[in-house]
Amino acid sequence: MTTSPPATNPPSSRATPPRGWSYSRIALTTLAVVAVAAAAAFAGVIPGIDPEGLPSLLRTLVGLPAGESQPADSAPPIPRPERRVDDPNRPPWDGLITVTETQQRAIGVRIVPVEPQTAPLDLEVQGKTDYNPDTLLKIRPRFDALVTAVHATTGQQVNKGDPLVELYSVSLAQAKLDYESKASQADHDKQIAMHQRDLTKAGVIPESSRVLLDALNLERRSQLEFKLARDLLEVYGVSPEELADVQTETGTEKAKMTLRAPGAGTVIIRDVVVGNIYDQNDTLMVIASIEELWVWGNVYERDLVNVQAGLPWEVQFPFSREVVHGTVDYVANQVDPLTRALRIRGSIPNADGHFKSDQLVRVFVKNPPRPGSTVIPRRSVVTEDGETFVFVQRSEAPDHFERRVVELDHEFSDRVIVAKGLAPGEQVVVIGGLVMAQIYEDQFAAETGEQL
Repeated sequence: MTTSPPATNPPSSRATPPRGWSYSRIALTTLAVVAVAAAAAFAGVIPGIDPEGLPSLLRTLVGLPAGESQPADSAPPIPRPERRVDDPNRPPWDGLITVTETQQRAIGVRIVPVEPQTAPLDLEVQGKTDYNPDTLLKIRPRFDALVTAVHATTGQQVNKGDPLVELYSVSLAQAKLDYESKASQADHDKQIAMHQRDLTKAGVIPESSRVLLDALNLERRSQLEFKLARDLLEVYGVSPEELADVQTETGTEKAKMTLRAPGAGTVIIRDVVVGNIYDQNDTLMVIASIEELWVWGNVYERDLVNVQAGLPWEVQFPFSREVVHGTVDYVANQVDPLTRALRIRGSIPNADGHFKSDQLVRVFVKNPPRPGSTVIPRRSVVTEDGETFVFVQRSEAPDHFERRVVELDHEFSDRVIVAKGLAPGEQVVVIGGLVMAQIYEDQFAAETGEQL
């Protein structure tokens, strides 16, 4: 009986990736390079690259063997770094990567200078207009009353003292009658006290007489009760002129009262109907001054450092394309727990009433340029694992690039403001940063034996 030799797997014809690489990683890198190199080669942007030789070029850029079919005029390969961590004689790595000029053209690298921040930082926030609450005048009855007439309506301009609403109230009539009674009693007790004082001065009764003391006590008490009745009418809104006419009013006149405008403005709310009964909790009308409007904006926590009272701002009305300039007058002390936003406020002139309350606006708070801040294109920034960095070309060696961590101050759609990490005049990579990030990661692994 013969035994068949164990089956052996034939050697795979698939190329084995370099140490530390996976096929998914090679695929991602290849796709990135295809997008740049293919477009550049077929558009004729990169001279000396034959479209026939693109596969070999791509293999060269990702560090795989190029094969015998590599054309002679394609970009020189970016050498795959060997592991050097175990070499005790090798000096420490300086953190730089090398990409030659030819390789830069193949990748499509674009480099721009770092510019200082010279323009103000425009922090855009959403907002709306509002009435100044200090100018709002709310018209309320101060007792239960029936509305018998209304003299003003929404949108009407009124002046101080103009009649607004006619009221009829039993409570008001009772308060006026009580006022008359207290006034009469106070006058009576005052006359008695004066008579007792005259008798004391004439020596008819001694100053310690109980009759005199009782008369003086009644006078003081009745005066206090009269004052209380008068104060109640003032609380009800009876003017001094109307108070003087109380004693001459007859019949139902004591139950009538006219609510008048306490100041000039525009009636912005009318919530009163003739024939209804209202009390002190009901607001019949609201009058507001529209010569000035407030503007509220919402600033999120990440932008709080860029907002403070006194900064200039620009208010834009998107639908009418009007712009009004002003300043930030107030910054709230509390963040809204639901929206996580902080409210800021300013004001705009509105003498002709052109702007309306509750209009949506865009507000641009203008922060002055900060010393040391720089501006670079947004595409220069690479973010990986929560770290933000750029690649800076070394001035003394144009083919050497430094991976430098930066701190961003603010981001826009096309540019970013860098608070720390760059100096004006330095050269940063705008296009090609992702490929350089991969090259740096491989170099780091080779030099340190660790992964980023």
